Parts: sequence; C-alpha cells; structure tokens
Amino acid sequence: MRKMAGKVLFPLLLLALILPLALAGESFPAVPVASFSTPNLFYHNWKIKKWKGTVSLDFGRREGMPFLRMFAPDSSWAFIRRFKVNLNRTPELTWSWEASVLPKGGDGRHRNTDDEAAQVYVLFAGSRWLGGLDARILGYTWETVPGKGTVYTSPKNSNCRIIVLRNENDPLHTWFTERRNVLKDFQTAFKTKDTPDPIAVSFQIDSDDTRSVAESSIARITFQPAG
Repeated sequence: MRKMAGKVLFPLLLLALILPLALAGESFPAVPVASFSTPNLFYHNWKIKKWKGTVSLDFGRREGMPFLRMFAPDSSWAFIRRFKVNLNRTPELTWSWEASVLPKGGDGRHRNTDDEAAQVYVLFAGSRWLGGLDARILGYTWETVPGKGTVYTSPKNSNCRIIVLRNENDPLHTWFTERRNVLKDFQTAFKTKDTPDPIAVSFQIDSDDTRSVAESSIARITFQPAG
C-alpha cells in the first residue's frame, strides 16, 4: 500500500514543480487596441467626447503604418474605447506618437494650464463604476512644461495619476514609440499591490485652458506581454 501511494504521489509532486515553470514561460499574444487603419473602423470602436471647440482629424500612413493626426485650436477632446485586457498576461502598453504643436505654457499640474499635445489613458473600474465616481485612471502625457518622469495627481480628478513621458525638450515632428508596464505603473502611482484589469483606453488632445493650439499624431496602440 505504501509503495502504491508513493508511485501516485511522486508524479503529482513532480507536476506541481514543473507546472508553474511552464506557465511562467508561456507566451501570450499581443492584444491590439487601435490600428487607425480606416476611419470607419475607428468611428465604430471609439466614442468621441467633446468638452470644448473642434478637433480636425486626418488619417494617414507613415512608412506603411496607419496613424491618426489631431489638430485642436482652443479645444479639448477625448476618444475612448471600452476595452478589457488581462494585465497579468499582457501588462505592457505600447504606442507611437509625435507632436507638431505644443499648447503654449501647457502644464497639467495646474487647473488653469491643464493642456497637453497628446495623452494616453488607461481606465480601471472603481466599486461604483456605473456611477463613474471612483474609477481610477492612469495617464501618460506629452506635456509642454513639466519635466519628463514627473508623476502628479490631476488637478481636475483626484483619482487620476499622470506620468509625464515627453515635453518641450523633445523634438517636434519626430515619432517616438513608448512601452510602459501598466501593471507596475498603476501599483506605483496608486501605492497599491492590488491592480484591477483595465476596462477602457482613451487618448486626448487639449488646448482650451491655455487658449492656444495643439497638434499631434498617434499610431498603433497595443497591449503586449512583458518584454
């Protein structure tokens, strides 16, 4: 009886040791959020939120890569898509963007200058998401004034944390590709180890607080496995 129990127990112990290693090495496919390949597909997937003014949109291609160009004179618009993703499998958000015109004096740390040429946001449900009162938001911005690496709480939403990736010291009309670990950034920004999965992704252009002009382009937003 003891020999039989040993024969059964050993394979189970071996499986318990091997399975976590196999899962750790498992590769998950990238999850595309936006390709901007056609206007019809964009307007089908993305809801447009207007706060002020008008935004001119132009779909183009650069070296075969589709992109969306946004021009905002004294305007504030957001584009949002409800989107669920498993951050344990694909925690890194990647996208490409360039800025052509920065809002003069834009500084998101202050309510009266809260303008940015380009912003990318990941939205996480709160306990009352349907009411929208305590949803948490993690944002990445192309600012004018704040230094790169600055992390701050939005002056217009206490549940929104912003990480500055680019500013006026970066060259205009130049494409950059960003790769951010949303899982780690969320935990650091909100000082928590518990990270809910995202429920939406948004990007925005903003120039109304400084009453100036902003122009930028964005391309290929994707969630990727950790690299």
